[in-house]
Amino acid sequence: MDKIKEGRRGRRRGRKNKRYRGRRGRRGGVIKILIIGNFTIDLINEKEQIGGPPLYSGFAIYKLGGEAYILSILGKDFFHQIPSFLKIYKIINDNNTVKFKHIFQNNSRKLILLSKTNNKISFKFLVMHNYFDGILINPVCNEVNLENINVNVPIAVDIQGFIRTCKINEEISYSSTNLPPNPLYTVFHSNIEELNNSGLSIKDLFKLGFKELLISYDEEGFELYTMANKKYFKPTQIGTYRTGTGDILLASYFYYRLNNVDPISSAIKAKEFVEWFSNLGYQELLRIV
Repeated sequence: MDKIKEGRRGRRRGRKNKRYRGRRGRRGGVIKILIIGNFTIDLINEKEQIGGPPLYSGFAIYKLGGEAYILSILGKDFFHQIPSFLKIYKIINDNNTVKFKHIFQNNSRKLILLSKTNNKISFKFLVMHNYFDGILINPVCNEVNLENINVNVPIAVDIQGFIRTCKINEEISYSSTNLPPNPLYTVFHSNIEELNNSGLSIKDLFKLGFKELLISYDEEGFELYTMANKKYFKPTQIGTYRTGTGDILLASYFYYRLNNVDPISSAIKAKEFVEWFSNLGYQELLRIV
C-alpha cells in the first residue's frame, strides 16, 4: 500500500478481550507495522515496570490481529523480558535505558527523567523497509532522527519524543521543534499540551504532509482532523489506567487505516479499543510484563 485510502467500514471481529484474526497486508500476509522508539523503565508507585511506545503500541497491534516489530535502544540496565507478542527487528545497545519516575497528582502526571540513552535511531537501519505495511515513529526522548527517511510505506508519527527537553533528574518539559516534510506522512498524534508547545499549528502539520491528525484531550477524548473537516470523539467509559493510552490510540487508529477502514470508523474503533484497554485490557498487559 503506497497510500492510505478511504474504504469500507471494517467488520467487528470478536470481542474486545479476544485477539482478532489479522487482515492481509501488502505482501498477502498479516498486517506488519514497525514501531520505532524506545522502551522505558517506569517507576510507578515505587514499583518498576517496563513501558514505552513499543510496549503499548505493540500490544494494540497484536490484539487487533497484526504483527508488531520493534526498532529500539536498550541499555545494560534493562533486565526485563521483552514480551513475546513483539517481534524484534533491531535492538541497538546502549549503557542506559530511558527511565522515568511517574508522579500522579490531581488527575495529572509528572515525569521525572532518571536516565536516558545516548545512541540515536536513524533510518540507515531500515534495510528491509519494504517488508512492512506501515511504520509508526514514536520516540520518548529525542532518540529518533527523522532526516533521510527512505521508506515507501505510510508513516505515523507521535510528536511527544521530538519536543521533550530531557534532562536527568528533572521534570520533562517541552520545547518547539521542526519536523522535516515527507509525502508519506499519514497519521499524526499529540495531546493538546504537546501540540501547544510544539510550535506547530494544524495548518503546519498538513503542510508537512500529514493527512490525518489525532489530538488528544486526555480523559476528555480526542479530535480527528482531516483535510476536509474535524470531528470530536468523547469517551463513554473512562478507565482508571491512563499510562500509554496515547500510544494505544495512535497504533489502533493506524492499524485500522492500513486495513482501509475509513477515518471516522477507524476513530470510533480506536476509541473503543482505548476504553477497553484503560478499563480491562491493561490488566492483561501487566500480567504479561
